[in-house]
Amino acid sequence: MKLFRRADPSYEALRRRIIRETEAFLLYGIMHPQRTTRIPTIIVGTGRFHPAFAARFWRETLGIEPETPMREEVEAGRTSFDR
Repeated sequence: MKLFRRADPSYEALRRRIIRETEAFLLYGIMHPQRTTRIPTIIVGTGRFHPAFAARFWRETLGIEPETPMREEVEAGRTSFDR
């Protein structure tokens, strides 16, 4: 019984490709900051993002449409974004 197994070659190739793509993306962002998406932040415990802001950010960043809360839920402060 072997205690140590070699990594699957296909896994290693995938790992190297992901690292290369991430490196290229980060380098592009450093070289062209005006063309990248700014990720908004809030200091922990000082506030929160409005659900509409979060929905817009993810829609523009990833091209996805998150679950949209009902207006009444937002006004009452009960949305899935609060979980």
